[in-house]
Amino acid sequence: MDAKKCMIVDLEPRGGRQKFITEAVASISVTRNRMWAVRFLSGSRVFNYSRSRLLYLVNPEEIDLNDKGVYIMNKHITDAKHLLRFTDGTHTFYHLTHATGYHEDIEGNKVYVTRTPINKTNGSLWSYLCQLAAETGLVGDNDENLLSKQYELVDLNRDDVPLAQYLGDKSPLKTRHMPRQVYYPFGCNSSQKSAVEAALTHQLSIIQGPPGTGKTQTILNIVANVLMAGKTVLVVSNNNSAIDNIVEKLSSEGLDFIAAKLGSAENKKAFIDNQVAYPDMDRWTIDEEPARAKTKKALDMMSRGFDAQTRQAQLNTERDALLKEAKYEKMLQAKHDDKVVRLSACKSARLMRLLHRYQLLTESGHRPGLWFRLRWACQAGWRAFTLLKENPGIVVSSLETSYYYSRKTEIEEELASTGATLRDLDMTQSTHDLRESSLALLRNEIARHCIASTRRIFTIKDLKSRSEEFLKEYPIVLSTTYSSKNCIGKDMVFDYVIMDEASQVDITTGALALSCGLNAVIVGDDKQLPNVVSQEEAMVLRVIQHAYNVDERYNAVTHSFLQSCVEVFDDAPVTLLREHYRCHPKIIEFCNRRFYDGELITMTVDHGEDDVLKVMRTVAGNHAREHFNQREIDVIVREVMPQYGGKDSVGITTPYRQQAEEINKALGCNIASTVHKYQGRECDTIVMSMVDNSPTQFSDDGNLLNVAISRAKKRLCIVASGNEMPPDSNLAQLIAYVKYNNFDVSESKLHSVFDLLYKQYTAQRLAYEKAHRGVSSQLSENLVYDMLTTAISKLGLTSTEVLCHYPLSNLIGSNMRLDEREKAYVESPFSHVDFLIYNSLTKQPLKAIEVDGWHFHKESEAQQERDNIKDRLLAKCGMQVERISTTATVNLDTIEKMLKF
Repeated sequence: MDAKKCMIVDLEPRGGRQKFITEAVASISVTRNRMWAVRFLSGSRVFNYSRSRLLYLVNPEEIDLNDKGVYIMNKHITDAKHLLRFTDGTHTFYHLTHATGYHEDIEGNKVYVTRTPINKTNGSLWSYLCQLAAETGLVGDNDENLLSKQYELVDLNRDDVPLAQYLGDKSPLKTRHMPRQVYYPFGCNSSQKSAVEAALTHQLSIIQGPPGTGKTQTILNIVANVLMAGKTVLVVSNNNSAIDNIVEKLSSEGLDFIAAKLGSAENKKAFIDNQVAYPDMDRWTIDEEPARAKTKKALDMMSRGFDAQTRQAQLNTERDALLKEAKYEKMLQAKHDDKVVRLSACKSARLMRLLHRYQLLTESGHRPGLWFRLRWACQAGWRAFTLLKENPGIVVSSLETSYYYSRKTEIEEELASTGATLRDLDMTQSTHDLRESSLALLRNEIARHCIASTRRIFTIKDLKSRSEEFLKEYPIVLSTTYSSKNCIGKDMVFDYVIMDEASQVDITTGALALSCGLNAVIVGDDKQLPNVVSQEEAMVLRVIQHAYNVDERYNAVTHSFLQSCVEVFDDAPVTLLREHYRCHPKIIEFCNRRFYDGELITMTVDHGEDDVLKVMRTVAGNHAREHFNQREIDVIVREVMPQYGGKDSVGITTPYRQQAEEINKALGCNIASTVHKYQGRECDTIVMSMVDNSPTQFSDDGNLLNVAISRAKKRLCIVASGNEMPPDSNLAQLIAYVKYNNFDVSESKLHSVFDLLYKQYTAQRLAYEKAHRGVSSQLSENLVYDMLTTAISKLGLTSTEVLCHYPLSNLIGSNMRLDEREKAYVESPFSHVDFLIYNSLTKQPLKAIEVDGWHFHKESEAQQERDNIKDRLLAKCGMQVERISTTATVNLDTIEKMLKF
């Protein structure tokens, strides 16, 4: 039969017979009972086949190969001459003729024909990237641009790699069903599990991995599942240290013999010269079913415990914050200690309702009556009956103190319950079982492919000419991102490419890596240090962007590859690794609140250590000379290192290389380095030398400080100038945060804000107002609160929050000189600011917002006098006050202007 006109397929070949039998058939026809009658060229006998076994396909479609690529089992067929497609609507097969005349039949699921070359996908975008490569690529010994050379290796016909969508291909990213079993030989937590599942079910996924959240562990689990599926993976990073970390973890489990560190010529030579034999894998072969059952059971148990683990960590964080605030509250209320009544048997939520109802009552000028006292005595205990007769200051202090003790008891009870749940689930054993059984199954799978064969040895040339064979031996390949296209033959790609440290990768190099795999996982953290672009390079890049009219998502000056991917792949899943395991809670909480919007879950525990945070400031003055500060070096040598030198591992970070070099000279050891060099490292103690006389755009950069702070596991010491610094700078915020956590109470005019308690009070008050809209003729507190929070979010005011009806007595410092009228006003239960804008990280009050009812404030002389006293008091403290009249037009623009400090 003519293979160009028809195709005959045996769906159930038996006894070693071929699946495709077209050219072996002399004739084929239909019998009376609707079967196929087949006579082969090899004889005269006629064989009958059922239609369910034999397919006879005619009228093929000829595929136009102009500007198209043909790929069989992921390999580019560069000499394809003719391609015919046979189908009956259910089954599809191809007949391929090569330029040499050789022809073959292939199953449809093994063939891919491209649509549009990627360099023609989105106008000039590919040309733009090529131009960037030409202008920014490193030049080799023979004056050849290394990055441009890598770009020449990109298969422009291949549009089934994520690079196509990155360049604007409108086809959606592919999704897949979840595998029947997911394996975690390196352990996992809740967000890591989500990240692995997203990677296995989406053609491209993004993982945001803040410091200490287990990025490497997550990458290794993805690699393990790729291997279990019989697929290949390329792991790339912008530097060799991240790659070495992966290799080290694989080596610790005896799996490094299937990994090849390639990329640069030097790495390739080292690999070729040091190829190793298979290890002894006799013990790796196991009975799979019990191991699979054990893996599934352990993962089920852990999944049930993830919520409890998260809740336990959240409770620990709340308890730590509560204890700090309660200590401040006790210091503030010391004058009432002998009169404070503790309603210890009452729930915290009920105490908050009582505090709110009491405030409403006293604000209206009334005292608690008999029925009010009786009703609340029934709910809060009979001690409340006597308490509510006391002076309002005593009542409020008692309710606040009782709230702290009650909430602390509730947290401890819930912690005990959560701990019992985790013990019942035996999370420690489940974690061990999951790792052990997953690793056993992974080893079993590797042994199954290797144990019956002999280790093949490869040459440098073989890496490209024998890529298929090579990847069977080494399904894990590692490389720097820059050399990612130079690992295997250009006609092959990997099943997966995983990019680590993507926030440090530029878009030109990152796009190159996207051409290397059918699926991609982009891992990084846009709150850590990005790729560095010099001023000279930035000028060139802007000119090129303008020339090619490329939109901001591809701006090589402002965007790292991670940022670019987040904006370009808006349909790709983005998973934040939330659980943090490295730093002491007091250390990471600053980063969490300042840079991660409080989304991290701290899994470390505060055991009450008293040397976690420290600030050492030099005497005021201009001691910095360019990027060098001898005063800070003197402090480090004479005061800091004698204190920390003998405590575990110590590292010193600084924004500037010159300062690091001078510190090392003074100490006689190589202990200091720039923050950029410390990214990816950790020490028990980190000392930060800030150098500048006042924070600069470079030294105060949030990403730089985030990296520097999060290197510290147990202790953090900041050495900085004693000069005044802008209060909204990151460094000033960090110093204020340390002072608050160390109970550094200076004689300030304004007290720290008690936000835990008064967040609950604010929620209680706003909920009450919403349910009782007739209680006030004032401008709706809910409306103003909503506008304030919306404006804060829109303006991007980090760590800025709002409290409603915050007591003036909790705000005004004790060192304020007050006359009798002012003192009486401050201590009055009526006295509060309507809305307090404050920094939730440093607990510093920032601005007061007052809402004035026109008739009440303009026609009442007494109220006008009270307003004047309040304004005068707040002015003495340096506190700004903004007043909103209920007769004025108030909108979001108005509020935004008020919030611009």
